[in-house]
Formats: sequence, structure tokens, C-alpha cells
Amino acid sequence: MTLLHRYVFVRPRALALVAAVVLCLSPLAAVIAQELKPVAVVSIASVKEILNDIGYVTRVAGMPDQGDSIRFLVSAYVSGIDRERPIGLYFVPQAGEFRAVAFVPMEDKRLAEMLERYRELLGEAKDAGDGVQQLGRGRTVFVKEQAGWAFFAENKEFLSGLPADPATLLGDLPKNYNIAVKLFVQNIPPELRRTGIDELKLGIARFLDSDAARKNNIDRDQAQQLSKMYVGNLEKLLTEGDELMIGIGINETAKNIVLDIAGSALADTSLARTMALQADAKTNFAGFALSDAAVAMSLASKTTPEDIAQVREALKAYRTQIAKLIDDSPDIPANKREAIKGLLGPLFDVIGKTVESGRLDGGATVLLLPKSLSFAFGGTVVDGPAVEKLLIQIADLAKDVPNAPKLQLNVGTIGDMKLNRLTAPIPDHSREAREILGDNLDIIVGIGPKSVVVSGGRNAEGLLKSVLDKSAQEREKAISPFQLTVGLLPILRFSQSIDDNSIVKRMITSLEQGGSDQINIISQAAPQSNTTRIEIQEGIIRAGGEAAKQEAANRAGAGLPRGAQ
Repeated sequence: MTLLHRYVFVRPRALALVAAVVLCLSPLAAVIAQELKPVAVVSIASVKEILNDIGYVTRVAGMPDQGDSIRFLVSAYVSGIDRERPIGLYFVPQAGEFRAVAFVPMEDKRLAEMLERYRELLGEAKDAGDGVQQLGRGRTVFVKEQAGWAFFAENKEFLSGLPADPATLLGDLPKNYNIAVKLFVQNIPPELRRTGIDELKLGIARFLDSDAARKNNIDRDQAQQLSKMYVGNLEKLLTEGDELMIGIGINETAKNIVLDIAGSALADTSLARTMALQADAKTNFAGFALSDAAVAMSLASKTTPEDIAQVREALKAYRTQIAKLIDDSPDIPANKREAIKGLLGPLFDVIGKTVESGRLDGGATVLLLPKSLSFAFGGTVVDGPAVEKLLIQIADLAKDVPNAPKLQLNVGTIGDMKLNRLTAPIPDHSREAREILGDNLDIIVGIGPKSVVVSGGRNAEGLLKSVLDKSAQEREKAISPFQLTVGLLPILRFSQSIDDNSIVKRMITSLEQGGSDQINIISQAAPQSNTTRIEIQEGIIRAGGEAAKQEAANRAGAGLPRGAQ
């Protein structure tokens, strides 16, 4: 489980502006600037890098002419900006707020030319003293030149004590990402952290007292318990967190586009220990990662006492909510409600005990073939016999329910896993579903002493066996704490088998020739950090370009203008 997704952070309240200028700081100002500690920075790669990446993406998409046009237009708009250095924005705390200063690298003596070129947009530049110029057409903006940089801010006083080289504030962000944001948690003053927490608590309290909360029948006590847990997570992040970063990068060498979400913790903190705990993740369910799967997911993490306590509270809330939904549902016979609610206790007990065991391990997979869908999911449980008992109770409860799916217990075994089959007839009028799944939807529930795996679809039993055999061969395999892989090509082939489509057909041809059809989401843990990367491979860019060209061809053939509905 990705640690960053357990926390939220307060968005700074400040104005982000753009522009340019060139003036040298005095030695005293340079010393002051060296001590500058921003709470956040925004990094934009150099103009040269951005233009190169635009060229790469449009070439891969088969649209080099459009790419050249875009690059020409961008080049015209940024004339006067130094193309070798990055553009950025930093936030510093002052007087109980966050002040924003943007900086743009300028070619020698080109700022005045740029301001004149955009006078209609920015307004006429006026001398505000101390080397600062005031721009204004609606909202006022101030700009100052210094040492080859133009600094912009919403107030003149923000442009004192400027850094001699603001690019150093960005670190390696411009090299690794086209655009990135980094938050330096420990540079946020304690009083501002406290204010953010207090405002969040106040906002939650106001919502719970609102008409909207009453209208939706929100259980106040449960909501307060969950809110307390979430606020506690935020407080922990602001106390023990070090840095948070989000970055988007286009990489021609690696042939992909990535989105990274990363965070780090202070040494010797509970947050750092939680991160370190995930660094040596291992799985006994590597079989879900089948090479021909359209979708494959794996999860292997260790739970801390804090995690366990939070999940325990969350499960209590969910159990109460589900019980209420059962009572309120008009589709559930009144004489069945208490029996169904009686199953919640054993179900949530198994889930809770599994979390309390300290290890979560499992996965899922979807296999798509022409007019065929199969799926499987499952993982470790601490008490397989309890799950088997629960399944028997469900079978007894469904015996006298009209049109209920048929459940057969103990229909076979694979290793130490007992197999149970659920069969649900597919109505005749569901033609497409019958083509994909067959006359019946078959679901097999495999229950072992310490595991449960569910499979379904046209090849439910064959897929289950493949998953279990591969898992048995690769026990205790080292993996990432979380990984999700989506293969576009099998999804498109499956779609084409159901509905012949010229756009999909062209995308399939592109991917068959070039490959690289995956979207990957991978979480990587280290002793004091965690990074989740979303990767889009080059083949998907290429296929997207082919889809756009086929769409244009279809419109031209139908006599429709571009963009017509």
C-alpha cells in the first residue's frame, strides 16, 4: 500500500506569477538569499528541454508536422527567455502567510523588449523604485531584474533578499521532470502547521453540523472517529515528514512518460520506520503476474501497530454502515436481513485478524482473449476454515431464494486448496455477455488453510490453476509493495472481437508492430522514502496518434469538419 496515499497536506495560499528581469544583488543581499528556506518550489524544465520533448512526443505519435508548428509557436512566445535554464517558483513563509516569487531566466537585456511586446496583456511597466517595475492590467504584478533572472511577485516587498541563483532551489527537478512540485515539510513554521490542522478540524466539524450531513444520514460518531484518524495522519506527516514531491517527465531515452509521487521522512521517526518496513516486500502470490494478462496487480506490505489500530476503527465503521444499508434496502426481504447481517461479524473478523497478522499479501489478474474474459483475485487470510464456514452459511441462506446462483461446495482440490463453484445462468437476452462468458457465469472459490483465491469467467478453473502453480514455484518472491500493470494490446483485441472498429483496428496494428503497450503503476520503498511511479510506455503514445489520424480520416470520409459531433 502506498504510504503517501494515507496522508493529505494543506495547499499554501499564495499567488503564482510568471515573467523576467536582470540586476545584480549586493553582497549583503546574496548572504541573505543563501539562507532562503522555501516551503515549496515549482520547477519547469528549460525551454530547450520542453521543445525537444514536444518534438519527441509528436514524432512518436506520427504527427511531426504538428509538432514543428507547436514548437514554432512556443518559440515565438518565449523569445527573450534563456532556453538553457529552468523556470521556477518558490514559496517562503512570512508574517503568517506564504509569499510566492516566480523566476524566469533571461537572455542579456531582453526583459524590456519582452515587456514591451506584451504590453497589451501585462500593462505598461512603471518604475516602482529600488529596481522594481510595476505591471498592471487588473491585478498588479511587480518584476525585478537580477543577475540574468526576472523575478515576479504580487507585492514589491517580496522582491527583496532574492537568491543569486534561484535554480539551485530546484535541485535535480528540472533534469528529471518537465514540471514538478516539491514541498519541504520541515520548513513550514510550526504555527502555520497548527493553523492548517485547526482549520481542517473546524471544516470537518462544520460539515458534520450541516444540512448536507443530516440529509445523507451520516453517522456523526463514526464520522468523527474516522476524521480523527485522518487528521492524526496529517499531523504525523507534518511532524515527521521531510519532503513531498510530484513530478511529470517525458523521457526520450527511456521511451516513456512518467508521473512520480514521492515522499520522505525524518530519520528515527515512526513514519521512517513504516517506510523501511515495506522495503523488503515478498509475496507468495506471484502467479497473478501472468505475462499474457491484460491487467495484473500485486500487493505485499507489512502493517504496523498504528495501521492495525486505524484499520480496526475503520472496519467497525464500515460494518455499521453496511448493516444500515441492509436494513434500508428494499431489495432484501425483511425476513432475511438479520441473517445476512449475521454474516458480517465472521466476515469482518477474518479481515481484521488478517490485518492484525502484520502482513498483507495478494493480487489480482484479468485475462482477455477474443470474446473471452477470465479473472482471478485473492491472497493471504489468517483463518481459511473460517472463510469456508462462512461460505457454507451463505449457501444455506441462499437455498430458498428464487433465482439465486447455485453454490456447490467441495467440488475438487488443487494442492491443499478446496474448490467451491458458484454458477449463475446468464439470461438469453444478454447476448454479448453470453458470447464472452458462456451460458453461465462460473466462479470458483478456492480456500486453503491460510489463503483464499477466487476465479471466474470462461476459463475460471484453468486460470486458477495457472495462478496457483506459478505462485507455488515462486514462493517468497521479492516484489514492489504495490504494482499494477495494464496491457493495452489485449484490451484492444478483446474490444475488437466484440465490436469491429476502424480506430481500434489501427491502434492494434500499431501496437503489434511496435510493442510497448503497458501502463505501469509501481510503488518503491526505501528506509526513509517511498515513491509511486505511473509510467506510460511509448507504444501507447504511438497508438494514440494512430487513433487520432483514423478518427480524422473517418470524419473526412463522412464529410464532417474536425471537432464536429
